[in-house]
Amino acid sequence: MTDNINSCDLQASDLNDNQPTSTKSAELYHTSICGSVLHPMATKCPAEIFSLLRHGKLDVFRQSVDVYHQDIIKMKNEHGQTVLHFFIIHAFPHLWVRLLLMRGCDPCCQDNDGHTAVHYAVERDDVEMLKALTFRFDSQIKLFPEEAVIAIHERCLKALSMRDRHGLTPFMISCQYESIKCFNYLIELKINDANLKDNYGDTCLYYAVARRNEIFVDKLIKECSADANDGDKNRPSILDVLQFNREQQKPFDRTKDDSIEQILLANNAVNRRQIRRTFSKRQMSVDDNESTISNLACLSVDSIADPSIEIARNYARLALSYETKRDINNAHESYKLAMNSIPNNILDWADYAVPVATTHLVRGENQLAIDLLQQALALRQRFEKDTEQIFRIKNLLAQYSKN
Repeated sequence: MTDNINSCDLQASDLNDNQPTSTKSAELYHTSICGSVLHPMATKCPAEIFSLLRHGKLDVFRQSVDVYHQDIIKMKNEHGQTVLHFFIIHAFPHLWVRLLLMRGCDPCCQDNDGHTAVHYAVERDDVEMLKALTFRFDSQIKLFPEEAVIAIHERCLKALSMRDRHGLTPFMISCQYESIKCFNYLIELKINDANLKDNYGDTCLYYAVARRNEIFVDKLIKECSADANDGDKNRPSILDVLQFNREQQKPFDRTKDDSIEQILLANNAVNRRQIRRTFSKRQMSVDDNESTISNLACLSVDSIADPSIEIARNYARLALSYETKRDINNAHESYKLAMNSIPNNILDWADYAVPVATTHLVRGENQLAIDLLQQALALRQRFEKDTEQIFRIKNLLAQYSKN
């Protein structure tokens, strides 16, 4: 038997067969389950390597790396992921990550989503894994020269600035997924991508506000000098995102949004484009079954030049607080103040007109209500099509116009 591991196979032959054993006539026993236990075989087949990792067979993987490491560090699975990606995603021991880096795995390699191994570590807020990917190797390690140590470290640091297919760096990912431990560690490394824009024109502060995470909002502004008015000027501002988000919450669950709003306003945040939920119907089958599909649309407002819109919104928030206390009269008056604070050609006016009209209906003042509802409907139909708000107004008009 030769010492070469590549040619060392296990074979099974009939004990009664006196003919010489050959690979053509004998069964390759090492391919069976029992045979693979008796004699694990090194492999460079990508499907087999990733199967070994999925099943935690690190001993055979290590054996394969020792023989075929140049092939293994470059191979990818169907998702475009290297073995380094795989080790991070499945939270293998940190030592293995260090060994793979020493073996030459490229930390800058991106998968089909544009993610590096660093992106995945940050996404999971695995700060120890992130450290394993970024710590410089000790120069006293004599396995390779100092130049190689420097080269590995430079590649690891470069991975921290790589963008995925949506334009997100690992720092931006930490804000998107609220990975606070990795976020703090990246700040320690002097990484600050707070004002970088993704492919859609949004910055980290957008993600933090969308997540309603006051800690991130505060840190981004105070520690990273995030601009409260940054982002694509043709898209909703950070303040627009907050105000839309708050409207989706129950009235008693808006304290968090109010607190974040105060931080943004203290940093001169302004409105740009209003976000609204729109609805459309989609045929689901040949039976003409329809499903309502919810989308978000951006509508331009003149909020930057017209402070009256924010005044109206303050009245509307006051009205909501009265509604939670079942104080209908004061809620009605607050909505009227909101409605009368702004021009009657923007959608906010329609928002405030409907609850005012509803109170008129409760009081039996049907004609006042119908006049307001007709104006609100005409205004909405200028900007929207088949939205939930339009259906609601039409139903009210249909119900009370008959009376």
